Amino acid sequence: MEQRDLWDGFYRANGRAWRGNSRIPDPLSGRGDALDLGCGNGKTVSTLIDLGYSVVGTDFSPEAVELCRERFEGTARFEVCDIADLPFPDGSFDYVTAVHVLEHIEDSGMQTVADGIMRVLRPGGYVFVRSFTPTDMRSGTRSGDGIRYVHRNPDGIARFFASFETEFARRVDERTRFGTTRSRAECLFRKPLEDGAAHNP
Repeated sequence: MEQRDLWDGFYRANGRAWRGNSRIPDPLSGRGDALDLGCGNGKTVSTLIDLGYSVVGTDFSPEAVELCRERFEGTARFEVCDIADLPFPDGSFDYVTAVHVLEHIEDSGMQTVADGIMRVLRPGGYVFVRSFTPTDMRSGTRSGDGIRYVHRNPDGIARFFASFETEFARRVDERTRFGTTRSRAECLFRKPLEDGAAHNP
């Protein structure tokens, strides 16, 4: 079964599976146009709206997009699309978020995704990536519902964003209420203001 079909089935069965808001950096103080990749049920979209951004959410699952359209009732725009083929003009956004979405992309497709993000960002725009690291027990496997996971360390993510300036690329460990530790990679990259090689501060 294709991954898209698996995700559609997931959202049909679970609806709004992830509650609350997403903790994300706000590098532009809520000013500008934001794109949330793999918006799911809209957890990160909700945070971006609260921060003040004008938001577009995308997901390749029509079920997820329909859930978001019903939930947000016109306060954000949603599109069904493949993360590797973004249907937006060059320089459309100031901020792109990819929260727990790139871990579903194989290494062979990651550079295409990173290049697409670079294309739709305006000069000086930011992209924030959050993903579980390889310490997660599901790394490199499929979960019980068949959904694929490819977890990476911060440097494993950063290598695909070499044309960006790196604001930070760090590992964050968090103790869960079940007594286990979840390990996440969090990276914030900036598109250079001018053409040319990026530099790392």
